[in-house]
Amino acid sequence: MLVYPSDFLNFKRVMGNDRRTIKLKTLLIILAFALPALCQKEIDQRIEHQSAQLEKIKKEINQFKTQLQQAESKEKSIFTKLAETDQSILLTEKMILQLNRELAQKEREIKNLEQSIKTLESNLTDLKDKFAKRLVYLYKNGQYSDLELLLTARSLNEGIYRYKYLRILADIDRSMSRSLNQNINKISVKKALLTKEVKLKEQLLNEKKSYQQDLAQQKQLRQKQLNEARRNKENIAQQLREKEKAAAAISKMIASLEKEREKRRLELERQRALVGIAETNPFLARRGKLIWPVEGEVISAFGVQRHPVLKTITENSGIDIKTKRGAPILAIMDGVVTTVTYIRGFGNTVIIDHGSGFYTVYSHLENIRVAEQEYIKAQSIIAEAGESGSLNGPLLHFEIWRNKTKLNPEEWLTKKS
Repeated sequence: MLVYPSDFLNFKRVMGNDRRTIKLKTLLIILAFALPALCQKEIDQRIEHQSAQLEKIKKEINQFKTQLQQAESKEKSIFTKLAETDQSILLTEKMILQLNRELAQKEREIKNLEQSIKTLESNLTDLKDKFAKRLVYLYKNGQYSDLELLLTARSLNEGIYRYKYLRILADIDRSMSRSLNQNINKISVKKALLTKEVKLKEQLLNEKKSYQQDLAQQKQLRQKQLNEARRNKENIAQQLREKEKAAAAISKMIASLEKEREKRRLELERQRALVGIAETNPFLARRGKLIWPVEGEVISAFGVQRHPVLKTITENSGIDIKTKRGAPILAIMDGVVTTVTYIRGFGNTVIIDHGSGFYTVYSHLENIRVAEQEYIKAQSIIAEAGESGSLNGPLLHFEIWRNKTKLNPEEWLTKKS
């Protein structure tokens, strides 16, 4: 609250004081009229309705729909139909996840705008009060002309000080008037922006509701297709062949990620510095001590395996862990999510880059909670165990890679008692 000195503008008395007193009162006037700074920083730019990630997912959905339309006339096996439904569910879940993030951002933006408007309105009230008090004081005490004040000075030094006072007061008046107009304009702009953000939030909510309805229908369809697929033993053999193709697809993905590893290294180092991880290669340092990604029983170990039903020999590039549907899948180490995709034979799959050439792969997921390019901490829940790409119930297929070499996960995870 601005408080005017009792002798403010009484130049006949003030100007006649000694030099030290004049300097002190000049300082008091400047401090009294100092305008309060805004606590909240100005918003650098408006947040767009859809982020680049949202647009990317929309493009993926449109491309997938186009592929389905082009293959509509072809006869499809139940296994192919199931794979298409799984992929459709993943894309829809990715869209809902991103919409939830956009909504959270909109909530923060709306809250910030409301607080900013409240602060600006408070400042405006304060400025109006100060300006009114100044006008009242001038009315009650009269106002001397600049020329009169300069001509009535008793010495050259006193005239110079009076001139400095007049410059200070003129600057204060201009600054106060300018601040009043700026506050009024800012409030108007922010209220318009707030109205727009609220409208965009409503659009996002409606869009999310539509995708949630689609997701519910897709899951019902998937359950029917899954029941049908399990009745035919041939589909189990087909799935095994798909898994072999999936293993090759993972190998190609890892090789591609290795080429772009340097782009992610700096971001990973920055994030680790923020959370206090000092090791240059924390993944390697925790060999044999890494947490298990899910609770359950290993039903298929790493390496060459004999299928219990088909009696065929296959090579497992990771381990398969039997678990409960909905069981949380944990990131065994912090890192950057590089891939969230659907792979026939493995279903919904997430790949995480842990730095220094180490990657982990998590497959047969449901309700994925992470997005590509996102940094996640160790033990973060990345998804839930599900049946995507599986005819054998909920499980997790888990792999560890170093550069382009697949490793035995059980040699890196903590030993089970």
